This record gives sequence, structure tokens and C-alpha cells, in this order.
Amino acid sequence: MAAPAHARDELLRLCIEAAPVGIAMFDREMRYLAASRRYQQDHGVADQNLVGRSHDDVFPGLPQRWRDMHARCLAGASERCDTDVFEAPGAGPGWFRWEMRPWLDPAGEIGGVVLFTENITEHVAREAELRRWADAFENAAIGMVVSDAASNTITFANPARAAMTGRTVAEVCGADVLDTYPEAERPRVAAAVAEADRAGRVTYESEFLHRDGSTVPVEVTVTSIRNPDGSVRYRISTALDIADRQQAERARRESEAEARRYSDLLRTIIDTMAEAVLMVDADGHTLFANATCKAMFGDGLDIGSEAWQRIYRRYRADGVTPYPPGETPIGRALQGESFDNLYVICRRDGAPDLHIVASGRSIRNDAGQHEAAVVVYRDVSELTEKTLAAARSAELLDKTIASIPDAFLVTDENRNFLHVNPACKTLLGIDASVSLDEWEKSYLLLAADGRTAIVGDDRPLARVLRGEPIDGAELVLRDQASGRELALSLTARPIYDGDGTVRGAVLLYHDLTKSKHIERQLRQGQKMDAIGQLTGGVAHDFNNILTAITCTIEILTKGVADRPHLATIARVIDQAARRGADLTRQLLAFARRQPLEPRPTDINGLVTDTARLLRPTLGEHIELAAMMGEGLWRAMVDASQLSTALINLAVNARDAMPNGGKLVVETANVTLDGTYAESNPDARPGDYVMIAVSDDGTGIPATLREKVFEPFFTTKEVGRGTGLGLSMVYGFIRQSGGHVKLYSEEGQGTSVKLYLPRISEAEEGAEETSSAVVMTGGHETILVVEDDDLVRRNVITLLQDLGYRTFSANGGPQALDLIEQGALFDLLFTDVIMPGGMNGRDLAAEVVRRRPGVKVLYTSGYAEDAIVHHGRLDPDVTLLNKPYRKADLAAKVREALGGPTAPDATGRKRRRRTSEPPAGGAE
Repeated sequence: MAAPAHARDELLRLCIEAAPVGIAMFDREMRYLAASRRYQQDHGVADQNLVGRSHDDVFPGLPQRWRDMHARCLAGASERCDTDVFEAPGAGPGWFRWEMRPWLDPAGEIGGVVLFTENITEHVAREAELRRWADAFENAAIGMVVSDAASNTITFANPARAAMTGRTVAEVCGADVLDTYPEAERPRVAAAVAEADRAGRVTYESEFLHRDGSTVPVEVTVTSIRNPDGSVRYRISTALDIADRQQAERARRESEAEARRYSDLLRTIIDTMAEAVLMVDADGHTLFANATCKAMFGDGLDIGSEAWQRIYRRYRADGVTPYPPGETPIGRALQGESFDNLYVICRRDGAPDLHIVASGRSIRNDAGQHEAAVVVYRDVSELTEKTLAAARSAELLDKTIASIPDAFLVTDENRNFLHVNPACKTLLGIDASVSLDEWEKSYLLLAADGRTAIVGDDRPLARVLRGEPIDGAELVLRDQASGRELALSLTARPIYDGDGTVRGAVLLYHDLTKSKHIERQLRQGQKMDAIGQLTGGVAHDFNNILTAITCTIEILTKGVADRPHLATIARVIDQAARRGADLTRQLLAFARRQPLEPRPTDINGLVTDTARLLRPTLGEHIELAAMMGEGLWRAMVDASQLSTALINLAVNARDAMPNGGKLVVETANVTLDGTYAESNPDARPGDYVMIAVSDDGTGIPATLREKVFEPFFTTKEVGRGTGLGLSMVYGFIRQSGGHVKLYSEEGQGTSVKLYLPRISEAEEGAEETSSAVVMTGGHETILVVEDDDLVRRNVITLLQDLGYRTFSANGGPQALDLIEQGALFDLLFTDVIMPGGMNGRDLAAEVVRRRPGVKVLYTSGYAEDAIVHHGRLDPDVTLLNKPYRKADLAAKVREALGGPTAPDATGRKRRRRTSEPPAGGAE
């Protein structure tokens, strides 16, 4: 029996030694009974015999907490720790995971404890390293993402990368990489990613799409990480916001361009100077010689070189005493001297004496070393001729400065005007008779915001006289007397003397008032377009609701005709529906989404007819006058809408003259040129018929003029107006291709001018048609396609009441399914705007392709480009506007059944009339 037991003990020992953790066994006195080799190696006691030794003896100085744990284990508890630090003898501290349990003897008593330990130092180090990398990834200032190469989705992203798109890390992770970019950028980015997979790394500039719709310019570097087989496993992308860099680059380019302009200007000025200007380097080689210098000395040789100096013999003023070489202008310049008014007589064989006065300056580097010199020669040989030439040059300079549209003025260091050009008078009110102090008292100088006053040492002239240049600073100048404001851009330079002392200033004021006005008009136009889109959408939804009401109210009215109380309520509902319909028409007019029916129109005749309608409306306290232009051009316009617009303007004018006044309606032929269009961005140059509605009423305050065409804006008391009158006028004229201009002075009156494009020759012969609403039914079959259930049910009821048979569908796909099932019908009555990816125009084209004889009638509460282009119905379209009534529906159905078929997908047919019976049958 001993041999098997010994074999089991040996197997047990081998198992303990092969265990991946260190194992030590102690008796109740914490003396070692056994210790595995891994335990001894991990704890730095591999060269010791531990059996029989006390744990305290092997590791002296054990912390008390270990003794406490030993005691708890000997009492029957188990202890463990996943991360603990232990410093082995002769080694540094290490990290361990350990567990301690009691062991039982054959009698079931606790015989001691067993300690299991695992050295996790390398694991802890790796985790620490990973945490450092994770911290770096999370806190990096640049955006970083890791994406899966197979799915192209983002698996990891740091906060900086998420912030660039206005999203959280959770929102970014799992998204497609290309979703970060605007639609137009995605093909280029996909190509760049493919190049990174090929080359390993690629850097490109693009834009990230922010949550709020804006874009962030970025520089992206994509690095592809490969598997051992060479396939791409994942990609690491870094993104750097380069908005500041782009701005700096633009500023640098603008600065360089400005420097080049000034350099070219300086070179031009120097090259046109009457004096000869010569710049030479320290060795006497010519760096620059202006035209006068070449004319004076000839440009055959290097002016200033030794060969050139040998041609001329230089004498002092007496004409006899020669200048030593070191005292000539060139000699002094080469020595780095500065000098003024050095008189020299130059002689050369076969030429008259040349009398000159020379001045020179040394040009030194930052270390103070002489590098070059500038010498200016003034020829005084023929003083009279030169004086005349100088006068001519001065006259040319004066004319040049006088022709500058910007205000150009020069002052000395004592703030006295030395020169002012004519633009100073027209723009700033400055001339030679006005002192600078008087001028500054008459104007208030403000910062670009138009509110912050600029006073004292912050004024531009004070800054320039301190030696501070100014480039393109924006200012506002307000006349103290009239309140008139000028937006200005100022460029200014100090004037230095030879010693570097500021002796004056040059200031150039550029008028920005016009450009600022245009900028405000553009912003206003953008705002009006945005409001128009919103109001058009609201009108569309409201029209669907009103259609259901108007279709139902007639049935309801008929049903309660013998019940007066309910009949009265029905009439109230009918009146409310009519007011709602008027409101949506006004909203659509402002939004430029109403379908117009423009025809060649005699504007004078329309204005005359409208004026007759206005007289009782305006009242006796308003004098109405009409001034009709002779030979007035015709305009292509919806006459009823124009008449409504004029009535709206007249009513507004009447309300502005509560105590009476005069209202003038004027027409004229007007040609708007490019200059006008520059100041009015929504106008195009060309011929227009102008209609002006003017009053001498209270006028409009300047702070409100930009808001008067906005919907629901009104200064009238509650109940006296909806605020849609002027907005309807604005939208209708703009939709008609025209332009609206408002002029008003508070206390003086208001004039609103409407500009309608002159009719083209091709439109002169356009057909004028009219139709009357007739309550006529029929026996044909109609397919009604309407996504609004309430509207669809009411329309079917009205059609059946008119004698028609009906099919119905809630959208294009369901309508096509009915055709596939064999449904036969004579007329397709379809809404234009429907969900599901197929609008009414698309459905009609497909229906006519399958059933060529079918007629089409459209309905819509919102005119989209599907059937309306440039404010006009397509020529082959019959449209019933929402909301409508039974009589409107009856007339349009008969009109559509007698009209042409809708165009198929290959083209459009011209509208025609026919009395042939409709094709197809009804089920």
C-alpha cells in the first residue's frame, strides 16, 4: 500500500508544481509545510528551504493586516484579493492576485491555511499602459476614430471627434464613416479611404457635417491597419479642425495681396517721381533705378558701379574743385552715410554739365550693418523747365487724387489739414475752410456696431499721429444735426520725416454705406424666403383641413335647412371656412406658392377699373388721383391677383391717413439698369411696368421698414388687420418675376412701387380664356387618389352626389394596384403632394402610360414644381385648388373630362378642348 500512496503523493506534488499559480501550505503556527517552485520564484525565495520555517521568519516585517488575515483564516474564514502589492526580498514591488483558505485534517479540524498566489505584475503594467493610451485617446485635442474596414462603421471615437459633429460618442459609434461628411463630399472621401487602404496612409482636407447643419473644415489622416495576410483589418482616422488655419491662410493671402498692392503703388509712385532715385547695395551694384534716374544718367551701365563713376567727373559747386571719391553721393552712400542736399556738378565728354542736388539714406539690417543705400538726385540744371515739369506733375497728382471717389486727406502733426480732395467735401463735409476740431464736433464717430462711441486717443487720427497704421478699419459717422449715418472703411498711414518722427498722417475713407445696405437687403431677402417656405407648408396642411370642412358644410347645410338654429351654426362654420381659405391664399401668395394664371394685361385699364372699386372703400376724406403713363407696355400678370394687391396697398394707405389725405396711383414705363440692381439684389436689369401707390400719411418709422412685408406683422390695433396684406403683395409680385420697392419718411408719407416685367414678344399672342363655374354632374367613373382620409371620404360623397361612380386610393401605389386588378375609369382625380415617393404628376404619367385615354384632374393646397413652374400652371394641367366647394369640383371635373389627356413619361401635350366622349368604362 505504501508504494501507491507514495505514487499519489508524487503525482500530487507534480500537479502542484505544474499549477499556473504559486501554492504554499502552512500549519496552525504559520510554519511552511510545503511551497511550490512558482511560489518561491514569485516571492524571491527560490534559493531557500522553507519547510518548517515560520512565515514571519521568511518575510520579516509583514504588515499587521497579513497577521490579521492569517488569524481569520485559522478561525475558518477565506480571504482573497484581486490586486495587491508585495515587495519580494532583493526585488522591487510586484502585483499579486491571491486567495487564502483553511485546510482540514482527517479529524475535520483546521490544520492550517493554504495560500494561492498569482504574479500579475505584467498584466497590471499592460493595463496601466492601456489606460494611459485610453486616457490619451479620450483626452486628445484632435478627433480620433477607429473604424471597421469590412463594414466601414465607427467602433471607437473620442469626445473631440464627436464634438466636431455636435454629437455624443455613443451617437458617433456604430455610424457609417461617410455619414460624418456632407453628401457632396462622400464620393471624394470614399476614394481617399480606398487610397489609404492601398498606400497605407493618406491625408486630405474636407468638411464634417455638424448636427446643426453647419460644416467644420478639417484635415483628416487615415491609416489602414492590416492583418497578417495583408487584408485591411481596421482604420485609424485623426481629424484636425483647420478653421483657424484656413482663416489665418486667408488673412495671410489678403495681407500679401495688400502688401503687393502697396509695393506696386510705391514702385509706381517712385517710378513717376521727377527726382532720380537710385538704390545700390554695399558693393555699389544697382538694385533699383527709376525711370528718371535712367534718363538722367543713362542705363547702359550698372548705375553706381566703378565703370559708371569713371564716365562722370564730379565737382563741387564752384565747378572747379573735384570731389574726392569718398565724398561723392555714391561714395558716401557706400560708406553707410546719410546726407541731404549735397550739390554736385557732373561732367562727361561731349555733354552739357549736369547740376544735381543729392540726398542719401543708409539701409541697415536688424544688426545695424549697412546693406544698401538710397540716393535721390534732383536735377537743377534747367531750373525753369524742371519747375514747370514739377508743376505739371503736381497738377497730374492733384487731378488723380481729385478723381478718387474715396475721401483722401492729409494732416500735419498739429492736426491741420494739408490736403483734402473733393470727395472729402461730398462724403465727410470737409474742405479747406473747416478746421478739424469744428468737423469733429459736428459728427459722432462710432465703432462698426454703430453704438460704441470712439473718443479721445482712440480716434483714428490720434492713433496714426502716434505712429500706428490703420488698415480697413470699419467706422460709423453720424451727423449730429441730421442724424445721417455713413458706414466707412479707413486706411491710414503716419508720415515720417528723415529722423523717423511722425510729421503728419494720410487718411483714406471708403464709403461702405451702399454695400452695407445691400448686405442688409440680402439678409432680409433670405429671411423672407425662409418664412415663405414655412408659411407655404402651413398653408398646405391647413388647406387639406379646410377642404374637408368646405366639402362637408354644403352637405350639412342642406341637411339642416329645416332647422333654423342648426342652419345658422352651419352658416357660421361656412363663413369661418371662407375666412380660413382667404388666409391660406394670402399665405400662399406671400410664400410664392399660389398657382397664377398670368395673361397679357393692359395695366392702365386694370388700374382704372380698380380705382373705381376703391372710391367707396377709401371714403370721402381720402382724395384719389390716378396718373396713367402714356404708351404703357403690357405685362404678363394674373389680373385678379394684381387688382387684389392694389386694393391691399390702397387700404393700408387709407389707414395711414386717419385725418384724410391724398392717395396717388401712378403707372409708367421704367428701365432698371445694372446700378439699380446692384443696390437691390432681388431686382434684375430690364424693362418694367411700374405701378406706384403713394400717400401723404404718417409714414413708417425706419426701424420698421424692413419688417412691413413679413407675414402677420402689423402696427394696427388688434382686430383691424391680419398683417398679411403687404406680405401677399410682396409674394405675388416676386412670384410674377417682379420687384417691390418701398419708400417712406416718418411724417411725410409712403410710396410702394411695383415693378412687373415687360411682356415678351412671344407672350403677346397668348390665349386669354375664362371659364364659369357650373353645377353639372355626369355618369363617368372617377378614380380619387388622396392621402388624407377625411378629404377623400368627403370628395367621394360629393362626386357620388353629382352622379359619378368612384374608385378611391390613399396613394400612388394603391391606385396602380387597382389598375392591375382591372379597374376601369374615365378620370384620375389626384392630389399633387402625397407621401410614399410618388407625387400626383408621377402617378398621372404612369396611369396615362397604362390607360392612354384617361383624363387627369389635379388638386392641391400647395403649388409645387410638379405642376407649377415660375408661378404658372403647366399648359397641359387642370388644377382644382384646395379648399374647394361642390360647385368648384363639379365645374373642374367637367372641364377635365372635356380636356386633353395628361402627358406620359416621355413628354407633354399642349392643352386642347374636345367634346368627344371619354374612353373606358366604369365598374
